[in-house]
Amino acid sequence: MTDVTWLVLGVTLLAGAASPGPSLALVLRSSLLGGRPAGLIVAIAHGVGVWLYALAVVFGVATVLVHVGWIMLTVQVMGVMFLCYLGTMMIRGGLARAADEQNVAELESVTLPLWRYAKDGFLIVFLNPKIMIFFLAVFSQFLTPEQSLLTQFTAATLAGVIDGLWYALVAVLVSWGRFGERLRRYAGPFDVFFGVILWGISLTIFMRQFLVFA
Repeated sequence: MTDVTWLVLGVTLLAGAASPGPSLALVLRSSLLGGRPAGLIVAIAHGVGVWLYALAVVFGVATVLVHVGWIMLTVQVMGVMFLCYLGTMMIRGGLARAADEQNVAELESVTLPLWRYAKDGFLIVFLNPKIMIFFLAVFSQFLTPEQSLLTQFTAATLAGVIDGLWYALVAVLVSWGRFGERLRRYAGPFDVFFGVILWGISLTIFMRQFLVFA
């Protein structure tokens, strides 16, 4: 690929990563709940998930999966259930902190293991078929049969790096100095807000699938 093509690819990937959605809500919530380390772990895990999806496009796996109806439906159902689970956890945690702001916040920040943040960051990508479709529809346009495997692998790696860096930047900004302290004071209401958003997204996906298969 030429330098211009690489630049266009980078901007396209950044635009895809920066689009609002459940991933952004999860990074913001994790940064407020567990601080900067938690947000960065979610960002890295999210980037790894995006990188794997990009590799799936490179090796043609994504094309096969998209055309197998029951696999896509299974992933979508699991994705909806996972969003509902995250939304419920956020709402419950937010209401608990509202009831006992200082004690509950301190308890959760100590007892919630960091691997949970990594798991959530990865699964929110892995169980989101829209990301697979994005890479098939957009990312694949930058790949050609004439390109070497190294070039395509580099393009996939670029996708994961840009995604991870974007959400890492979000995590850093949210937890930055006094700004982060002020946000953490309202961690409870933010948690409830993000939980409601995730429930809304999950219900929207469910209704679309119900209308399609009804």
